[in-house]
Amino acid sequence: MPAPTSPKKTSKGLIFVIVLVGAAVLAVPCIGVLAAVAVPAFIGYLTRAKTAEAESNLRSLHAAAASYYAMEHYPDGGGEALSGCVVPSARTGNIPGAQKTLLPPSLGPSFDDLGFAITDPIYFQYEIVSVGGCGHGPNEPLYSFRAHGDLDGDGVQSLYEISAGSDDLNELTHPVIYRENELE
Repeated sequence: MPAPTSPKKTSKGLIFVIVLVGAAVLAVPCIGVLAAVAVPAFIGYLTRAKTAEAESNLRSLHAAAASYYAMEHYPDGGGEALSGCVVPSARTGNIPGAQKTLLPPSLGPSFDDLGFAITDPIYFQYEIVSVGGCGHGPNEPLYSFRAHGDLDGDGVQSLYEISAGSDDLNELTHPVIYRENELE
């Protein structure tokens, strides 16, 4: 005669299985809700992190331009030293997009004159808008440094811009970054 099974063992095992199934059924929607909240927040965090490139490079451009403006420059054919010089307008050759672009070692004469180079791949296109020339005096608008971006690749561009002019002491003013469509 077979040994009788204990009803206590069967009911404990059944209860354990029911609790596990119930926990799994409740956990899946909770995990889905957490993911629905966390994923967009994380994507926004990544986008904001990418914008740090633009701000950092614009500040570097401004610092290089301030140094260039303070230096004396000599014409190619000789002659007296010129001061208050501003490089001509220029733009990097890349198209801003969701993928990083590696730029050539030389970005062009204006960027080279400032000693500005970008060695890592970038998301943004950089532009110098200037009045150009030498002999600028106090309280003149001189430069706009711009970073154009399209971090999500949708064709809508963001703009980061530092405008700088000379102050009463004929030095470049301290930069303030203007942002338009920051996270586009």
